Formats: sequence, C-alpha cells, structure tokens
Amino acid sequence: MGNEPMITENERDRRTAAWLIETYGAEAVAEAETRIAGARKPYPSNIAKVLGASLPEALKRTENAAARQKLAGLRRMLDGKAVKT
Repeated sequence: MGNEPMITENERDRRTAAWLIETYGAEAVAEAETRIAGARKPYPSNIAKVLGASLPEALKRTENAAARQKLAGLRRMLDGKAVKT
C-alpha cells in the first residue's frame, strides 16, 4: 500500500477526487494516499477518511444525464446478451 494511484471507477469517484484536490490540494491528497492504513485501497472515500474530510451530500448524487447514459449502456449490454429462441 501507499504507492498505488487513486482509484476512480465511476463518476462519483471522479467527482469526489476532484473535490478533494480542489479542497485540500493535489499535494495533500497525494500524501494522504501514502497514509492509507491496512489493506484498504486508495479510493477517494478512503483518502477522504485519512484527510478527515466530510464529503458534501452533493457528491453522492449522479447528474440526470450521466445516470441516463449509464442506464442506456446497461440496456445495450443486456440486449446483446438476450437469448434468441
């Protein structure tokens, strides 16, 4: 641990990472990544805990356009896996 870059797997992770960098600065965020304890991964939420940050509720909400885009992708994936009889 400590030398992995921040993991951003989804839009919420990206928003959280951007907020952390804007609020605490890139240097502080990078330093916090090195202080993650145990086997925890460097997700933005874990880095926020190291920094003692309380994340704003607005970061938890996905914008309507992003949600619709994600749902459309899931529908396409399911359509491709539909069994034809």
